[in-house]
Amino acid sequence: MSLPWAPLADQHLAELIVRRDSRDFLSYSDGIALEVRVIDPAAYPTVEALIFAAKAEEVPGRVVLVAGTVPLNWRSELRSALVSFMDVSGVVELNWPRIRVSARRFTTSVQRERSPISLQKGHARIIQELLIATTQGGSPTIGEIAFGAGANPATASRAISQLAEQGLIAKVRDQKNVAALVKDRIALAERLAERTAWPHSEVLHGYLWGRSVWEVADKLSKAASQRGVGIAVTGRTGAAFLGVLSTSSPSTVRCWVDTGEANLEETAGVLGIEPAPESEANVTISGDPWRIGTHRRRSINFDEWSATISHPLRVWCDLHSEPRGTEYAAQLWGVIHRGG
Repeated sequence: MSLPWAPLADQHLAELIVRRDSRDFLSYSDGIALEVRVIDPAAYPTVEALIFAAKAEEVPGRVVLVAGTVPLNWRSELRSALVSFMDVSGVVELNWPRIRVSARRFTTSVQRERSPISLQKGHARIIQELLIATTQGGSPTIGEIAFGAGANPATASRAISQLAEQGLIAKVRDQKNVAALVKDRIALAERLAERTAWPHSEVLHGYLWGRSVWEVADKLSKAASQRGVGIAVTGRTGAAFLGVLSTSSPSTVRCWVDTGEANLEETAGVLGIEPAPESEANVTISGDPWRIGTHRRRSINFDEWSATISHPLRVWCDLHSEPRGTEYAAQLWGVIHRGG
């Protein structure tokens, strides 16, 4: 690439090697080479005009790359249009023949970067509630999102404004309310998963007798209900109760636990969980100080068992840390879109 801010040394983007050169071209290992037409986003007044120009430049033997300072609120539109871009901050999205790359830190490190999703306690739950509320394509108001998340309207407003600045949602105003329209649902869900996936910083491994993980989940949920402990099964066990089955059963029951004023060890004792080495454990619990894992949990039946399961979206977020979790998450995404 002839970009002045491209690295002098070779840089790797997945299986793609990028190097400084006087020419802009894409060369495949089998000898095929394509011209890369670089477009400066600063030359266009709107993202619509930029997308139109990029599409017009796409001809056989040539790929297009938008390179420069790409406004935050343009990026989701470029992704949706499958227009490849490279921002000076290091954000890269490539959709070229046989190449799909997404990176957040390419070339020089970013000295100051605003997180697309705040890690504040209330913000994560607001974003999760927004995704839940828009499963069927609706546009909830900020007040409705705040109410559903159990958050302060001012906190919800700040979180929604931040997402709008990042181009992930659009704010739609009428005379009385401001509604949130999700523009890039997958990107928003992936970022939520990255920042809030199970487990939290506190984790405890233990053992609770049961003939299967399903019976363990049932017993654990009943004990939590009887003792007033907020608990929600997540991960592969939770996915099975939601209708996503695999050829092999998960080895442990993973749970979010709202410990309240107690610590995780005390809560485990109340639930009848005996501390055990990870290799011998069949239950793993994690503290839920933000109450994002237990938010919107509900009791679900699976054969003769019944367990308290996290919301499908939360289970989807947490699956990615499990073996073959991405495969099960893909199945669960269909459940989510059916309004599960």
